[in-house]
Amino acid sequence: MISVVYCTRSSNKDHKEHLIKSSGLHNKIEVIEIINNGESLTTSYNRGLKESKNNIVVFCHDDIEFDTNNWGEKLLKLFSRNPEYGIIGIAGTTDLIDGRWWTLKESMTGIVSHKHEGRKWTNTYSPDQGNKLKEVVVLDGLFFAVDKSKIKNGFDESFNGFHFYEIPFCFENYLNGVKLGVTTQIRVTHMSIGMTNEQWETNKTQFEEKYKHRYRDWE
Repeated sequence: MISVVYCTRSSNKDHKEHLIKSSGLHNKIEVIEIINNGESLTTSYNRGLKESKNNIVVFCHDDIEFDTNNWGEKLLKLFSRNPEYGIIGIAGTTDLIDGRWWTLKESMTGIVSHKHEGRKWTNTYSPDQGNKLKEVVVLDGLFFAVDKSKIKNGFDESFNGFHFYEIPFCFENYLNGVKLGVTTQIRVTHMSIGMTNEQWETNKTQFEEKYKHRYRDWE
């Protein structure tokens, strides 16, 4: 009933098992592991989107742990109770003024934990929403799920590398009328603090140039 797509540099059986066990879906979850040693994530994710057998498809990092048991069941209920939404994630923003979704702290929404060098902490971008969704314009790529019957476009393969795959995907869908929402019912811990690099900056500039006449209208 759910397909999960993630990229990794070498086969990660532990992550696959964790996804299955924590989802609560048992044999009703399909996991597509893409071994990626250089292909852009936009290309890999488009392939995963095409190959997935289920209508609800999750895209996530290979270095996350789920703190929420039965997250798969919760996700299916969220889509079922909110049929107007096409994409649901766990962190995002209600306003976009440049390529960084976290530029406006007051517009950030979601709750995400991080673990690095033996220390764990939780970033509470907004209050717990219970079983409600908060409508946003883009989502962070750490974890998000799509309803294939509702999205209008796939991943933009003009964005190269391992960064900025999610922002143009989400924003283009948003501009095409797809509703995006953040849930706080699904909690994960990211085994990384998240770092930008030269490729991220290049893709950020590319995004800002492509969409400057759309997001700047909101400033």
